[in-house]
This record gives sequence, C-alpha cells and structure tokens, in this order.
Amino acid sequence: MIVLGGVQDKNGKTVASLFGKWDDSMHYKINGDSRNANGSEPHLLWKRSKPSKHLTRYNLTRFAITLNELTPELKEKLPSTDSRLRPDQRCLENGEYTKANEEKLRLEQRKRQARKMQERGWKPRWFVKEKGGETYSYIGGYWEAKERGNWESCPDIFGQVSTDQNFD
Repeated sequence: MIVLGGVQDKNGKTVASLFGKWDDSMHYKINGDSRNANGSEPHLLWKRSKPSKHLTRYNLTRFAITLNELTPELKEKLPSTDSRLRPDQRCLENGEYTKANEEKLRLEQRKRQARKMQERGWKPRWFVKEKGGETYSYIGGYWEAKERGNWESCPDIFGQVSTDQNFD
C-alpha cells in the first residue's frame, strides 16, 4: 500500500512531502522555493530490515525489540506509568512465562481498581475532558515534570494491589 503525506508550517503551507510503502520504505522531500523550484532530492526515512537469521520467540525484528529496551539512563527519565516498565512484559522478555501470566492477572486487578476510581470522580493529571464530548485536551505539566525528572505525582499503576481499599 502506498503512503503519501505532507508536512505543513504554522501557516498551512506544505513544506515537505512524505511518500513510500508502509511495509517497505518511507522517504521525504523538502518542497522547493523560489531559489530551488524542484526542492531537495528524496531522503530515506526508514527502510524495512531483512528478517534475522536468528528468530526470536515472537519473530520480532531488531527494531521491534529495541522499542522496549530499558537502559538505566532511560529508566531515570520515565514516569512510573510508562508501558516499558510493565512487569508482565519484562517477564515475557526474560522467558519467565508463568510469572508473566501471574503479573498480567495482577495488573488486570489494578485496572479494575483504576476503573472504580474513575467512576468516583478521578481526573487525569495532564488532560481535561472537553465539555459535551469524549475529547481530552492537554493542560500542561508533563514536559515540565519530565525536564525536572520529578514523577512523584504519578500513580504507581504497576505496583501491588491495595488491600486497604475496597473498590467493589
């Protein structure tokens, strides 16, 4: 399938074009101006990697594996809610399948708790629901917290299930 797109400046003028095939490669080209009517030559953004000779359990590509990589430097900068910190996912990656299933079941209980909290009036930290709709708008604070590395206001969504609260 062919993919076509454009990048616009703040005035709505298309300044670059994107094109390619979603399963093969993507390119971009800076659009021309009065000095260069044709614009730039196409530049490669992404190209599909050939499958590894050494397949992983889920036949993930090297790129797909790196998406969830968690280095100590990166871990310091992530909020406690980042999906790369999911314990069930980490157990799966480490080949601990029984423990991964136990963690998945525990996290499902956490999700049920969160849903009960939402029903009782819990509000998102960095978004506000638009009146009369299902759309949320960003209200600020995330990037500032990230800059400071201060995630104290984030809930521990992957932590242990609370036994002192009744959400039923």
